[in-house]
Amino acid sequence: MLNFQMNMPYYLMAFYGSIMILAVLLLRVLLKNRLPKFVFPVLWTGIILRLLIPFSLSSPLSMRVPEWFMLSPFEAVTTDSVTAVAEDPPAPGTAFITEKGGIPNVAQVAEEVSYSTAFEIAYTTYHPDSVYKWLLLAGFAGMFITAGTMVFLKYRYAKRLGTSLLIEHNETINTLLRDAGMGHILVFTNDEIASPLVCGLLAPRIYLPTRMDFSNTELLRHILCHETMHIRRKDNWMKLAMLITLCAHWYNPLVWMMAKCLASDLESACDEAVLRQYGEEDRKNYALSLLAMAITANRPALLYSAFSKTEVEKRIQNIVHYRKASALVLALSICLVLSGSVVFATGGQAPFETYLSSFCASSASRWGVRASLARGISLGENAEKKASTIIFDVLAKDTTNDPDILENNILSALADAFHVEKSAFVLDISLCLDREELFAEYARWGLERKNTENDVLLYNGETIRTYSDPMLGRYYSQQEGDVDITVVRSRLGDITSITAFHEGDAEFDRRTREIEQNSRTYHNYTLDEQEVQPDGHGFIKDVYHNYTVDEQDAIVEELP
Repeated sequence: MLNFQMNMPYYLMAFYGSIMILAVLLLRVLLKNRLPKFVFPVLWTGIILRLLIPFSLSSPLSMRVPEWFMLSPFEAVTTDSVTAVAEDPPAPGTAFITEKGGIPNVAQVAEEVSYSTAFEIAYTTYHPDSVYKWLLLAGFAGMFITAGTMVFLKYRYAKRLGTSLLIEHNETINTLLRDAGMGHILVFTNDEIASPLVCGLLAPRIYLPTRMDFSNTELLRHILCHETMHIRRKDNWMKLAMLITLCAHWYNPLVWMMAKCLASDLESACDEAVLRQYGEEDRKNYALSLLAMAITANRPALLYSAFSKTEVEKRIQNIVHYRKASALVLALSICLVLSGSVVFATGGQAPFETYLSSFCASSASRWGVRASLARGISLGENAEKKASTIIFDVLAKDTTNDPDILENNILSALADAFHVEKSAFVLDISLCLDREELFAEYARWGLERKNTENDVLLYNGETIRTYSDPMLGRYYSQQEGDVDITVVRSRLGDITSITAFHEGDAEFDRRTREIEQNSRTYHNYTLDEQEVQPDGHGFIKDVYHNYTVDEQDAIVEELP
């Protein structure tokens, strides 16, 4: 299932386009002399479309959006400063237990300590306005400078071409153009140009240097055949698109490399198209004509299609060693172009909402499941409800308690229901046990509750300071205790061992330093008790301190 949208952010267009350029450059190095010359201009066209058009075409081939690209780097960044107002702030050392949620957040803490009032959350948001504005200004400045330079070069050359004279009564030129089906093309001569060129988009014209030997019919035939081939292939339109790309991505060296390679590949593809019309002897004569006209010139290669001295030796070598591509090579080349076009078109996607279902758990299974999306895709109305129903149905029928089998069954059911590939979904599967069953299992490994009213545990009679059961998603922490323990489970969720650390162990000491640092977040210090860090900046110890939002702002302003 494809999902097409015009929502690709500029920074992702540049990112995906750069990856595509690197891929084609590598392909060019490895296979340039083995593939037909038309292949690379086609691939460059796909990259130009990627760099200029903000389309997002999600498919099973789509590249996952990097997590650090899911939000624009210029969007607001939220800090960790949070203010919560409550009637009963937690005291230092309070134990927080979470299930399925990892490290406790504000809502979980509030639930554990039974706050009787609603939370008032204030986020301190930092907007890097100055940096963003300068980057934006630099970007537009570079764009205008690049565009201005291109316009200036175009204007200077157009002014030089303005003195050209129309060739009206040269029967050789007129006959050659009519034979090529290009009788409507106007040909001019100019004494300020060094080699032939094509100029114009809607009404392209051919310009020939005055110094040419117009009596040499074969030379004229080769030149006009080459230039009219550029017109047929719309190469000047291609170069215009490349110029726009350069202006939009002026800062990217890969785009400039692409522009240079594109100019060369267009000439090679044009030479190859001409050579297909000639026999062996004509090809050698064509090479001589190319050598005769490819003299040094300072004309910008991207502004005009023309004979050029740039890489002329390589072009002549290609002509001399030219062989018509076999049917197999042509077929493989077409497959490469088609597959490359598909991959390039669907290889990237815009940031998307990954949420599909909430956490689903059933008494019929030891496992709980949350489903999310791996790519941007539209699943229709009530997708969340439908996905949750599917997950619950699979959980109810599961008799294996094997998470791998469960995952495959859920993915297959989701794929069949929504008519997409299984890789479009990502499952988060975690152990989900009944509380009494859990503590009965713990008891067999020396973990017992201190009392039945809470979940504070003892390990072989010792007070536990920190406890974690990662597969189950349970964490416990307090400042005082004799041992830190971690529950180790097998793939099927059965406890296999208990890892314990005591005072003196390196891991225990590391956790001690971590707890001391984290405890400052919750401690109820006054402003006078704030510690001043070595860099001279104070910080508020207690994010739950009983201040109003205005008072918090005043405190921040008073900090040194």
